[in-house]
Amino acid sequence: TGTLRLDFYDNAEIDGDSISVTVNNTTVVSHQVLGLKPITAYVKVSLDHPAQEVTMIAENLGSIPPNTALLIVTAGSKRYQLFLASTGKKNAQVRFVYEKPSQ
Repeated sequence: TGTLRLDFYDNAEIDGDSISVTVNNTTVVSHQVLGLKPITAYVKVSLDHPAQEVTMIAENLGSIPPNTALLIVTAGSKRYQLFLASTGKKNAQVRFVYEKPSQ
C-alpha cells in the first residue's frame, strides 16, 4: 500500500512494559508504556526502499518478564497480528518487504 500502520499494545496482562521502536535504526517511538491504547507508528515502503526493519526494544521488563507486545500491522485493507517479546539482551525485529503489485 505504500504505508504500513503499526499499533503496539501490551500483550496479555498490562504490567508496565515500556518500549522504544526503531525503523531502519531510526527511533520512531521512545520510552512509551504499552497499554490498552495503541502506540502507533507509520512505515513507508516503496520500490525505491522496499525493505524496512522494525525493531522493538524493551526499555524495561514490567512486573512480568519478558516485555511482550501485540503488534497489529495494517496494510491497506489487510490486517496482521504479531506477538513480540523482548528482554534486556534480545530485541524483537520484523522485516517488511514491499513487492510490486501484480498487473
